[in-house]
Amino acid sequence: MSRLLELNDRVANVVGVISALFLAGIAVLVLSEIGARAVFNYSLSFSWEYSAFFMAIAFFCGASFTLRSGGHVRVSLLSSSVPPRVAWMIDVFATVCGVVITVYMTYAFIQFTAASFASGSVSATTSRTPLVIPQAAISFGLVLFTIQMIARLIRLLTGRPTESAMEGSLSVTDS
Repeated sequence: MSRLLELNDRVANVVGVISALFLAGIAVLVLSEIGARAVFNYSLSFSWEYSAFFMAIAFFCGASFTLRSGGHVRVSLLSSSVPPRVAWMIDVFATVCGVVITVYMTYAFIQFTAASFASGSVSATTSRTPLVIPQAAISFGLVLFTIQMIARLIRLLTGRPTESAMEGSLSVTDS
């Protein structure tokens, strides 16, 4: 079990880096658009569309890394004011709810992606991008997020730490 959890963490780390590259890609696209307009009075017709695709991909593919590293926003007012055993039960309940939600979202989005593939849907822009490409990347991110939610539940139930130690990270309690 430990090896699977470690593999899951390594995959989340790699995909987290890829998500960061997509965010950098957004900056490159937007700056290229601004430069092309300012210098050549020409618009890169694909830049805004691809920036939106990149943002969605970065968001969903980065979700598993963010969950494992403890970066998701969480309100711990209730759990910090109850005994540790009750706080653990609240965390387990919230994680089970998270697993149910991510399983549903993943299933629904995979169905959506399959329908786009079957119908040959393309974007309504001049680039006519096959929508299955960004949707498949988002589906992949959702699958990884669901697996990370399940891994979080396993860690909770087996007494392992649910968040990895992040060197130099800043949490709400640090300020």
